[in-house]
Parts: sequence; structure tokens; C-alpha cells
Amino acid sequence: MPTLLTMRNAIKVGTRLYLRPLEVEDAPLFARASAFETETAHDFRVPTSELAFVHWITEMSRAHPPTEITFAVCERGSDRLLGGVTIRHLDWVNRVGETGSGLLDAADRGQGYGSEAKHLLLDYCFNDLHLHAVNAGVFAPNTRSAAALRKQGYRLAGRLRWDEFKDGAWHDALIFDLLREDWLALRSAADQAGEGDGEGIG
Repeated sequence: MPTLLTMRNAIKVGTRLYLRPLEVEDAPLFARASAFETETAHDFRVPTSELAFVHWITEMSRAHPPTEITFAVCERGSDRLLGGVTIRHLDWVNRVGETGSGLLDAADRGQGYGSEAKHLLLDYCFNDLHLHAVNAGVFAPNTRSAAALRKQGYRLAGRLRWDEFKDGAWHDALIFDLLREDWLALRSAADQAGEGDGEGIG
């Protein structure tokens, strides 16, 4: 089993994955994934260039305190970059933020990587940043992401009607939220059931 010394700048470590800060060198892989994405339920419009990803990664570190923190999701052992998880719109006074996540390769989806990565991010949000609540928005046709959020402990908080125009029609956006106390209760229940390692709750 790899040790922390074999993982570059590891922030959070799970059973199969670890989180590290994004690097400018990650930009080409994110741009390539954007260009070859086949999932039609995602809410993006057009592929994003490598230069745009470089700019995003560079600018993210300039704000103090940061308004967004994004981690690379890497596979332990191989160090393969699988995707990213983020906490954005950070409100340091009220201690809330919006989470997001994504895997670059469609072949890695449905393998439990997304859940493990998200739980590592939530651990960082609630135990390291001491946030009191997080929320997440989902394009309504993206039923897979909505189901994943529910599995991770989020609850449906509301709906923005006709928030996105895609494929010739208006679509709603779903808003989910998760309180720190609810996440801690779910994690405690998972630990008691012997599911506390790896992907955690969900």
C-alpha cells in the first residue's frame, strides 16, 4: 500500500484515492476531457481550452482568503489524475460554500470513485474549514448527479424553474444542501455499520 511519501502533496487520503492541490500541469488533461465529454446531461455549453484551465488554476490561488478551493482527485499507487472536487463561493463569515465534483473519464464513473472523492472533500469542508453547511446545484436532467448527491447525504432544498436553456428547451436546476451535523450523524452511522473506510457514507 502506498504511503503518504509516495503521494504528491496529499491533503486528504482515502482507500483508493487522495486529494492534492491542482497544478498548472493538470490543465491539458482537463481540457482534453472537456473536448471529448460525451455526457449530454452536463450543464456546460462548449469545450474549454487548455489556456482557460491554466488561467483558472493560476487565479484560484491569488485570492486571500480564497473564494474557491479545488483539489485534484488522484488514484493511489498509480498517481493517475481522475478528476477534481471543489468548494466555491466560500462565505467565511457564515461558513457556507457550494460543492462540485467531476471525473474526467467516463470509464471511471460508476466505480465509486466519485463518492469517495466527495466524502474526502466533505471531510475537508467540515473538519478542516469548519464550515457549517454546504450546498450543490444540479442541472435537472442530470439525474445521475442528483442521485449521487442524495447518496452522499444531501437533501433537496429547492428548485430553480427554467434556469437553463439546452437542446431547444428550458430546464430546471435542483438545489441540494447538507448540514455539518447531518453529515457527522451519517458518518457515525456508517462507522458503526463498518462502512467508515474507503468511500465513507453512501
